[in-house]
Amino acid sequence: MSEKFIERIDAVFLPVNDLEKSLQWYQETFNFEIVWRNERMVGLLIGPNVGFHLVEVADWKPDDRYTPINFAVTNADDVREILINQGVKVSEWRQGQPKRFDFWDLSGNAISLIEL
Repeated sequence: MSEKFIERIDAVFLPVNDLEKSLQWYQETFNFEIVWRNERMVGLLIGPNVGFHLVEVADWKPDDRYTPINFAVTNADDVREILINQGVKVSEWRQGQPKRFDFWDLSGNAISLIEL
């Protein structure tokens, strides 16, 4: 096959242990709006053409060796301070570029936050 036929990644599905608690945490922490939901999943609005979905997996155990996704912001210093003030667990600043740090959600998922 020589021609590209995939246009983009449509969505990321992030496993969480408790859908209701995680939904509340993501809404309170980041002010994400609900786009759709069913009994096991919820789609959250981050930006245009970005599907970010929480999916309940009761026995989910995240892999702590890497962060599967990045959230992009324009001012990482301000966002890091907001997260710390909200009691969110954050890492030290990472070395290199882009400017970045990690944070952890209620299910222990590590997510990188990068400055663009």
